[in-house]
Amino acid sequence: MLAAIVIPFILAGGGDVGRTAVVLPLLSQSPSVQLVQLNAPREAVADFNALRCKGIGDLSSPNKPVFTERGNGEWECTYLQEYPETGHTPSVFLQIRGVEAGVWSSFRLKLNFGSLLSRQVLGTRAANLVYALIGNDTPMRELDITLAAGREFEIAFGGITLKYRQERMDQTRFNVFGTQKGRVPDTAPPAPE
Repeated sequence: MLAAIVIPFILAGGGDVGRTAVVLPLLSQSPSVQLVQLNAPREAVADFNALRCKGIGDLSSPNKPVFTERGNGEWECTYLQEYPETGHTPSVFLQIRGVEAGVWSSFRLKLNFGSLLSRQVLGTRAANLVYALIGNDTPMRELDITLAAGREFEIAFGGITLKYRQERMDQTRFNVFGTQKGRVPDTAPPAPE
């Protein structure tokens, strides 16, 4: 029997807004995997551009983010941050893509864990990168702990879908996938009433 859990959210921001998220178990998945859908508007994150791409980088890292634009409005931001550790090199790889200027359409965060400490560090870094893209107004709390623990999930809210999955039976490699439905351009005519 499938049961849905309804969770109320009260968020401040120019006034309290009541929001509801529905948590649904996924069939044929592990018990730790769940789908959360939140149907409410969210505040848009500022436009993504080359400057924001460069801002993702860690100042202490020799690797710097790379922003590439194509003539058709598509763009990509990539970044690799490695954390030196004996025997195994933990890392976070980020790839953000957009099909129109300033709006990301998808991203992938590849986490390559090492020791327990690297799980905590990488989980926190990955969560901060996700929040930088989608904002802090999400139904998922303690994202850093969830990522570090390797708990798979799928969440849908405000036109965004996030998925976290282990990579090919390797307990040290995980991917966070994010997709965002396209925004209506500012030049679009107003909707009929």
